[in-house]
Amino acid sequence: MGILKEEWLASMERELEKKENKRRELSDLSYELIKRCGLLVSNLHRNSELVDQLLGEATSLHSKLVQEVRDWPELNSSDEQSAFSEYAEARCFYALLRQGQLPDPSEFYDEESFALGLADLIGELKRSLVNQVIEGRYDEATKLFAWMQELFDALLRFEYPRSVVRGLKRKLDVDRALLEDARMVLANAKLYYK
Repeated sequence: MGILKEEWLASMERELEKKENKRRELSDLSYELIKRCGLLVSNLHRNSELVDQLLGEATSLHSKLVQEVRDWPELNSSDEQSAFSEYAEARCFYALLRQGQLPDPSEFYDEESFALGLADLIGELKRSLVNQVIEGRYDEATKLFAWMQELFDALLRFEYPRSVVRGLKRKLDVDRALLEDARMVLANAKLYYK
């Protein structure tokens, strides 16, 4: 070979393969966390006895992913950010339904994933609100609506450019429609239950 030494190329190849393997691991871990969070949310809606187990599994996966991303920050991608915000949504939904309050933001990867998770949480609260109305629990539905409104109003403070909080503006536009929809559901239910 001419100007390049084989040992340089072999060393570069080893390092890049190591990064590629770690990238695949992070992607797989992110997928597992997203899947577990989806199961947790579905089971919360059904008030399943599997909820605590699923929360434990999701929390364990979240902790592992946080550590991996901190060890390999250059590999943090949209896959991991999606997983972090899905975990924030599921964890907050669990906390609200089971404890009536949100967990501390320090339990999550970063402020962005927490904010995005809260924005998605509004949709789950609306779904739960509709279920409560169907089951004749108007007071519970009203409480869920108040939480939706409080979250939405608070999140409006964080309408930063996309480069700061990716996707929040779009989520808030969706949330605005969800709130109006929920308001109509409650108004109709109030007439029905009078």
